[in-house]
Order: sequence, then structure tokens, then C-alpha cells
Amino acid sequence: MNLIETYINEVTQRLPEKIRDDIAMELRSTIEDMLSDQYTDKDVEVVLMKLGDPVKLAGEYNNKPRYLIGPMFYESYINVLIVAAIISVVISSLTLFVNGMITFEGDKSLFTVMAFIGQLCLKMLLSSLNVLFQVFFWVTIVFIMLERSGVSNGDLYTRKKKTWSPSDLYQLKKVVAKRQIPKAEVFFSLFWTAIWAIILFKSAEMIGWYEQSGKGLEGLTLKAPLFNEEVLFTYAPFIVLLILIEVGLAIYKFFIGRWTNLLASLNLIYHFISVGLLCFMLTDETLYNKSFTQKLYDTVPDVPAFWFVSTIAALMVVFSIIDIITGFNKANKSNAAIDQWMKNG
Repeated sequence: MNLIETYINEVTQRLPEKIRDDIAMELRSTIEDMLSDQYTDKDVEVVLMKLGDPVKLAGEYNNKPRYLIGPMFYESYINVLIVAAIISVVISSLTLFVNGMITFEGDKSLFTVMAFIGQLCLKMLLSSLNVLFQVFFWVTIVFIMLERSGVSNGDLYTRKKKTWSPSDLYQLKKVVAKRQIPKAEVFFSLFWTAIWAIILFKSAEMIGWYEQSGKGLEGLTLKAPLFNEEVLFTYAPFIVLLILIEVGLAIYKFFIGRWTNLLASLNLIYHFISVGLLCFMLTDETLYNKSFTQKLYDTVPDVPAFWFVSTIAALMVVFSIIDIITGFNKANKSNAAIDQWMKNG
């Protein structure tokens, strides 16, 4: 794709699909009329500079009211929304199902089992509706922010100057050629976010001290939850903020397609916030259920509870440091690969 086509694409991808071909034809004709018969790349840059920023030019062509999610982002928005919704609903439903099977009490008559299954399905349905609403809300918020920022897949991170220039188009071409973050990595990140968020908020029903009072899973009952649910939910606003940051970071990766210094820096900030919040929560003694800590002490009296807390915190710090260093290394390698690609033409 040459510079002219790159510029035209930057304009038309922000327009409704039904007018894209007409505008592309008009723009191409305008640019050709402004160029001499034997033009150079420098001549093209001069013409494109006269036409101006493709974002502003697209706004001039599009006289209709702005979309909530515009044409440029709509397909990606739907893809991310579908994947995030499926992941979240599946994890939420499986969590409820497994927890229901473990905590099921009662006789094994057909009526009792059918009634239990009916209640469990209703719970799963209501939970899925709630999860779908949350996914729709947060993903939409992130994409609205991207839409209103007037950026594209490339200029999300390549524009370092306030004033647009044709040289920015070369950066866009490099993005297409050097996408290094696979979409599978982004979707796994969303998957992992959904897992830990659901497990954490349902920890009072899932995580704790289990004892075997009968045979099989039926006899396995939760005697003491790990966390004090009331205290845990006082941290809910901070946890939700962390979820939003993690989802936003995953979507940002989806668009830019490669590691950059900015992405590595954002990753560092995310880890700083997440590890800080985790360490603060782990050192809050009121967060833990007293029954759980007592059972833990009765079972392993020679090992202080602080040892478990400090071990978890230390592992989180180590993994975060590794991920931060890896991010900056990938950013440096990506920049070097881009420079080499540019030298080779």
C-alpha cells in the first residue's frame, strides 16, 4: 500500500461503509489532479500536507451525527464484546455449577434433584445476565473513549506530535507490517481477568477451609470461608478499577498490535497498582475470616499465617517484575525490528 492509498484508507475507515468507495474515488482523483505527471514521494507528501489530517478531513466528509461506536471501531468492538461475553458467561456459569455440585445437600429423590437443578439453572441465568451487562458496560466505555480520541490502530501510539504530518503515514504502514501481539494473547488476557474477578467476588462461596464429612464431592463442605465478605466488598471499588484498567490494557494491545515503550510503561503502572492493592489487602488482618485462620493455625501451628501472606505477595512481586522487564525488552526488540524493516525498504 503506497502513501496515497494509506492516506485515503485513514480517511475512509472513519466513514460509513456506504460512502467509502465514493469518497475514496473522489480523494484519489483530487490528489492525482494536484500532482504532476512525474511526481516523487516528496511531492505526494506536500499534497497530503495541504489536504491535512485525515481525522479532520473524515469529519468534514461525515456530516451526520457522530456514532457512539464509529465505523472504524465497530467491527473490533463487536469482536471483543463477543469474546469477552462468552468467556465471562462460561466462567461464571461453570463456577456456579461446580459450587452448586459441591454444596448440594438433601436426599437423592428425583423431585429434589430436579428442583435443585432448576434453581441452579435460574441462578446461572441471572448471573449470566448480570455478567453480560457488566461486560457490555465496561467494553463499551473503553471503546467510546477510543472513538472520541480520534485515533486509529496505528496512530494510537505512533503520533508523538500534536501537528499531523504525512510522515505519520509511514508509521501506519509499519504497524501493518509488524504486528507482534497475537489476538489470542489479548483474548487470553480477557479470559484471565474474567477468571480472577469472578473467583474473587465469589470467594465467600468457593475459597476457604473444606472438610470431608461424607463420601465424594457430596461430603465436601466449606466450613470456613477465607475472606470476611463484608471487608472484602469494601475493596470492591478498587478491584473494579483494576479490572477496568486490565480490560483497557488488553483492548489497547488489540489495537496497537506490537509492544511499544508506551505500552510497556502502561503495563508497569498496571502492575504497580495491582501489586500495591494486593499487598495492602493481604496485610489487612480484618480481611480474613477468623474461623479460617484458627483452623489453619490448628492444622499447622508451627507455621505463622504471615508466612503464607508474605509468600503470596513475594510471588506476585517476582512475576510482576518479570512481566515488566519482558514488556520493555519486547518494546526495544520491536523498535529495532521496525528500524531494520525501514532500512530494508
